[in-house]
Amino acid sequence: MIPLPRHCFRPIGAKTKPAIARRHAIAALSSLTESMGGLRPPYKRGTDGGSHDRHDPRNESSPYRSWQATQNLDIQRVTQTAIIHELTQQQTRSIERVVPWFLNTMPEPYFRQVPESFRLDHIKAISAIKDANMDMHMNLKTHLPDGRQVLTFIRPGTMPGLLLNMIKELPFTQRSQDYMPLSRVQVFSAEDDSMSLNVFVYGEEGERKFGDVDLTGAHILEYASNLLQGSIGTEDEFGRPHPEPSPTFERENIIAYLEKCSESYITRSDPRRFLKQMQLFEKVTGTDGIAVDIEESYLDSKHGETQYWVDAAFANTLPHFALEQATQLLFLHNFDVQRAHLDNVSDGDNGTITLLRMLVSPVNGARGDEATFNLMKQELKRSKWLTPATMDLVYEQQPWMGVRRGEVITAMCTIMHPIMSKENAIAFSKGNIIETVTKDRYVKHAAAIADLFLDRFHPKGPLSESELERRSDELKKAIDSDVEDTNAQELLFKMIDIVKHTLRTNIYMNNRYALGFRLDPKIMVSSKEKPRDIPYGVFYIHGRRFDGYHVRFRDIARGGLRLVTPSSPEQFSLESAHQYDECYGLAFAQQLKNKDIPEGGSKAVVLVDTIGLSKGGKDFVMRKSVKAFTDTILDLVVDTEETRKEIVDFHGKKEVLYLGPDEQVIPEDINWVIQRAAKRGYDTPAAFMSSKPRAGINHKQYGVTSEGVNVYLDVALKHVLGKDPKQDSFTIKMTGGPDGDVAGNELKILHREYGDNAKIVGIADHSGCAEDPDGLNW
Repeated sequence: MIPLPRHCFRPIGAKTKPAIARRHAIAALSSLTESMGGLRPPYKRGTDGGSHDRHDPRNESSPYRSWQATQNLDIQRVTQTAIIHELTQQQTRSIERVVPWFLNTMPEPYFRQVPESFRLDHIKAISAIKDANMDMHMNLKTHLPDGRQVLTFIRPGTMPGLLLNMIKELPFTQRSQDYMPLSRVQVFSAEDDSMSLNVFVYGEEGERKFGDVDLTGAHILEYASNLLQGSIGTEDEFGRPHPEPSPTFERENIIAYLEKCSESYITRSDPRRFLKQMQLFEKVTGTDGIAVDIEESYLDSKHGETQYWVDAAFANTLPHFALEQATQLLFLHNFDVQRAHLDNVSDGDNGTITLLRMLVSPVNGARGDEATFNLMKQELKRSKWLTPATMDLVYEQQPWMGVRRGEVITAMCTIMHPIMSKENAIAFSKGNIIETVTKDRYVKHAAAIADLFLDRFHPKGPLSESELERRSDELKKAIDSDVEDTNAQELLFKMIDIVKHTLRTNIYMNNRYALGFRLDPKIMVSSKEKPRDIPYGVFYIHGRRFDGYHVRFRDIARGGLRLVTPSSPEQFSLESAHQYDECYGLAFAQQLKNKDIPEGGSKAVVLVDTIGLSKGGKDFVMRKSVKAFTDTILDLVVDTEETRKEIVDFHGKKEVLYLGPDEQVIPEDINWVIQRAAKRGYDTPAAFMSSKPRAGINHKQYGVTSEGVNVYLDVALKHVLGKDPKQDSFTIKMTGGPDGDVAGNELKILHREYGDNAKIVGIADHSGCAEDPDGLNW
């Protein structure tokens, strides 16, 4: 028996019976000790260490107990035995009440999908809670033999938003040092609405116990075989329609798919559900897309209301993020999650695909009609690519606004930052711009401007120039009369200008990765800057954790794509203000270099937010940013049936772009871009990005850019300074480190061409610097 403090046996209040309170406390401790792995005995303090300077009768070595006289040890033993017996009987009575209730109130899938050992732990924990008259609020943590961690959250009630709150409490986010991937989720609600019980499993599942998937997936293979043979009709015994027969369900295809799945997912899956999720997997495999299917539940109903199954496949997405986004979006549309299952399936080199299945019921007057579901499908597909600012705006601050309008507003705020910051860097910081535009006082005007943008580019009836001008004038008059803050006025007027200077957008493409604008370059000119050449074209891409510009000075132009990843919020803010100017300057320099060849100069700069992420998380975000940026560029330049149907073109001219790899772009990115360009119907996909592995010349490997730089240096030394670098020594100061493309290769070329005649007296990059008046040691 665990010794309790002496005060536990004193009266504890006029309204509480001491004996009952003590029994509840001991019973709860006993049950929780058994279900949660036991409690450690109390720390024993001896008298030889100075902690006791006189005998303490409460010390464990003493026979004294506060609840019994010290003279009669036999009575103490009898009393102890009586208490143990009473508690045992009390726990037995409690379990006898809880078990029938638990078996009758938990949904049938719980008993099919949750292992027996977990179910027993849940019953013991709930018995302890009920026996102690405590709220049904508990977190349990256990470990599986293969090292995975299992978190069980038990909460009272099943009110809407409860699951979303739980998800936000979960540990192991991508910023955690001890990050573990979320590998399985099981969400259950008691049928009497008394509690929610949700299980979250972290860590990768170990190898299968049975190597042959023919055994673990026999029920699925048999169902698929009967489906293809047409021997099971069109509906099952519950009236649910079977999937349409498809070559996807051939035995060899299913076995290949089963090999990618975890054993637990295979064994506990209903065959019909498994094949439907397999179809969603096939829609997104090899991509970064999302596929969604919604159907009425034929077996589940609650209080006479129809419920629905929402199935989604998220390609190459963090499972925790996919679960949170889907749950938040459903809550926003007034659908409460009753049950949910999450599993991950390997997609080879493309990463993993998260399969999410959620049983939802409408609340607060929501309707499960076709229009609602179409909107939910569209917004679920968008959820993966929404920026944190957009999510905060449409999920938290202004949930009435809708995702499309929110995306347009946050994108326009980012476009305005490099323009307006030249007028007042403090008043028009990026944070201040978004905060001002989305204030409750002004957000209705921002939403009206977003509506103007959406109507301007609506594929079924875009606004004419005259109608655009009329509505723009009306908006300006409303803003002028209602908005007193001059900064807010300037920003809202600039947003109207952005609408007028947008020539193309992919806002209405259903499967887009990010939001893209083909801008008239004049919109990027600030009244505070000196006159300079206007580029031929500007693309702006707004995506999750990144914003990117592509600037070119001729119709046909080539230039590199670079990723910029600041290490602090302050540096990120500065880079955001200068991003467009950096892209402009690099493109203009490339234009000067290309002045004597047909291709003009261009550049793409993508600013990526990787602040606070682990090395793996940073790489994950960078690779996704490259994919989203280039795929959105393709949305705006390819001529396909899809783009002709969904993109309104006010530019009226086909555009051809050529990219090259620059800072932090890796060979895997290049391969993906080329393959994606071919899949999207780009006319010359192999030319869309240069320096392809195993094709052409890798300019980084061979130092092509640096060779050109050295030619200029050699000419300047000979004809301007009158030095022969092969004979005379000369000193160099260099910006750019040895691990960079241009600087690193230039160092090799200098030593190759001039040897010790070239003395590097100073070198610096973002990571540090080195100097030596006599020349650094080669």
